[in-house]
Formats: sequence, C-alpha cells, structure tokens
Amino acid sequence: MKQRPSLFRRTVVTVAAGLLVFQLAAGLAMFVNLVLPLGNRSANDLADFLVLSARVWSELPPDRRLAFEIDLRDNHSVNLKESATPLSEKDIPYPYIRFLRTALVKRLPPGQPPRLSEDGHEHFQVELTQGRRLLRFEFSKTRIPPHPGRALAWIAVAGFLATLGLSWLLARRVTAPIARLAEAARRIGSDGQALQLPETGDAEFADLAHVFNETSRQLQARRENQSTLLAGVSHDLRSPLARMKMALGMLTEEFSSPLLIRMERDIAEMDKLIGAQLELARAQEGEKAEKTNVDALLVDMAEAAEAQAPGRMQLRADAPSCEAVLAPIALRRCVANLLDNAVRYGGESKIQVVRRRIKGRIFIGVRDHGPGIPPQFAETVFRPFYRIESSRNRTTGGSGLGLAITRQLAETHGWKVAFKSRCGGGVCFWLLIPETGCNA
Repeated sequence: MKQRPSLFRRTVVTVAAGLLVFQLAAGLAMFVNLVLPLGNRSANDLADFLVLSARVWSELPPDRRLAFEIDLRDNHSVNLKESATPLSEKDIPYPYIRFLRTALVKRLPPGQPPRLSEDGHEHFQVELTQGRRLLRFEFSKTRIPPHPGRALAWIAVAGFLATLGLSWLLARRVTAPIARLAEAARRIGSDGQALQLPETGDAEFADLAHVFNETSRQLQARRENQSTLLAGVSHDLRSPLARMKMALGMLTEEFSSPLLIRMERDIAEMDKLIGAQLELARAQEGEKAEKTNVDALLVDMAEAAEAQAPGRMQLRADAPSCEAVLAPIALRRCVANLLDNAVRYGGESKIQVVRRRIKGRIFIGVRDHGPGIPPQFAETVFRPFYRIESSRNRTTGGSGLGLAITRQLAETHGWKVAFKSRCGGGVCFWLLIPETGCNA
C-alpha cells in the first residue's frame, strides 16, 4: 500500500513553497526597481567622470598634465596615461562593465567606441580616443560599487534558511496537537484508556482537546456502565438458571424423557454463553504483568488440551527456554481459546503449539490441518458471535466469542493476534508479544 504523505510534510512543503515564491518575487522586484537603476546611475557617473577627465587632460598644457594625472591617482584612484598602441578588448563578465560601456558609447562621438579590458592584477582598463590621442584609464575592481549579485545571493541563502526554519516551526505547531490527538485516540482503540489532552494553546486546538476529553470520559463511563450492566444481568440470569438446572436434575431422577435431557443441555449451553460474555467483558481490563515461564505455561496448556484431543498435541519451542514479564492469566486465556478453536475445527489432524523468540519478541503459534479459513475472513472471524459456519449446531458448537475474547485480551495488553492459511490446508494462529524482556 502506497504510503500517504504526512500533514507535517505537506505543511512544510506548502509554506516553504509559498515563502520561496514570495522571496523570488521580492528579489526580482528589488533587482529591477533598485539594483539595476543604482548600477546604471553609478555607471553613468563614472562614464561622465572618465569623459570629462579625458577632455580636461587634452585641453591642459603639456607641462600641467602630469600634475593632473597625479591628482586623479591620489584623489580618485584612477591612473591616466597616453597609450601608443590600441588596447585589445576582452569580454568582461561584469554587469557593471556592460552598463559602463553603454554609458560611454552614449557620451562619445560616433565612430570612436571605447575599448575595455582587464589585466591579471584585478584592474580594469578603459581606452578613449580624444582627438588623435589614445587615453587609457586604469582603476581597481574595488572601485566598482558593491556587487549586487553577491548581495542578492546572500539574501537568497538567508531567506531560504529562514523559510525552512519558519516552515518547520509552523508545521510543527500545527501537527503536534494532531499527533497527540491521534495517540490518545489510538489508546482508546487499544485499551480503552485515553490520555487527557492539555486544553491549552490556540483557541481551536484547546477547543478540540476539550471536546476530545469530554468524549473520551463519556465513552469510558459508558463502557464501565455497560460492563456493570452486563455483569449484573449475567449474575441475575445465572441464579434462575441454576435453580432450573437443579429442578431438571430432580425430575430426570424420577422421569426419563428426551425433552428433559434436551432442556438440560440448553441450560448448560446458556450458562456457558453467559460465562463467555462475562469473560469478554473482563477482557477489557488490564492485568498486572509479572515474570512468567512461558514454556512451562505452554506445557500445561498442551497437556490440558491433550485430554480433549488425545494423541494430537505437539509442542515445539526454540531453545533455550525463556521467561518473560507479561500477564500470565491473559496469556493462558488466549492460548486456551486458540487451542479450543483448533480442536473444534481442525478435524482429526495433529495440532502444533509453536513458541519462537525473535529479537526479544515472543511468537506463539497454534497450527492445525483442518479446512482452514478463507483470507477474506481475516478480520471478521475476530468479531463477537461471528462464525463462518452459521448453523450454530451443537456438533460444530461454539458461541463465536473465543476469537473475539482472544483479540480483546491481546489488544488490552499490547499484543497482536492474527492467522495465516497453511499450504495444503489448515490455519496457523499467531500471538505476537512484543518487547517482553524475554530471558533465557
């Protein structure tokens, strides 16, 4: 089954995508409306300065040009000298240099384009034609205004990290109460006991926690009332049944009648059904765990079942034997119900009781070679009063509560029970007891 994406993941992705789109749009708007105009303005200012300096140099007397060059170098960090050979141009991958070239072209006469290049010493050269002279300006790359691309990159990285952090915090704030709610609901489904959620935080989550707590308390009260009512009704029914059974016993001593014998069997069946109902109600109550010799318990259960099905029981356990901290009475009831189910429906085949220990977990299996159970009944066989054979006659027997009691006992104590069809016919019921602290 394909795993669905979690709410936490979807919230993070959605919020992060929205914030990143906003960041890209804001960055683009800042670049178009702020960075580009500032870059063009700075390039225009530098172009005006270079063209004006070239004109001033050409108009000065030759004896004053050196002082002008020194002034440009000391006060403006620009070296100016007359060149004898034209400058060989290079493609300079700087957006600012492209802006400067465009600005210079606009300010120079037609037919006298500027030539720009760079050397290996972190300097740019700009050559202008002034009259018949070639004037070469040289300035360091540090004179160029701060790189807008680098600033945008820093902003993008910082914004991306801030977006991820904000998305994680927001998603965590949204999903944490839902995770607590799911855990509390899972507790209700497993053992009937719900965690009381803190009614704090945002108004919506506090109201949801309040409603959940009220609902769980009502469900707990109804379950307790139902158990009390069931126990009371069962007790009240058993008293007249006992008197009826005693009266029928006295009648059968004086009169022998098939009708009386049938009534006596019906009363016994009713008493057994009431006992199963009480056991199902008690299965919802947790039992205190204690150190238990699992193999010794299985030997006792197999010997007890051997009396009902002589010569059919086989016990297989991995060496060495183990002890585990678990609920012994609940385990005994579960194994007894599975054995009774195998004896009742497994035909005359051998019945195997298997105990395995894998990574601290105990697997107890009950195998038979009977007709088996179709896979489509994997869940329905554990429902109360459900039987694959609906006749309910006394030869096949059963009230349909054995597997339901086993499932309820397993869920109450954190165990799992399931079945698997066997090749060649039959079925194997497995009881999984996780994290038992099993010791050799």
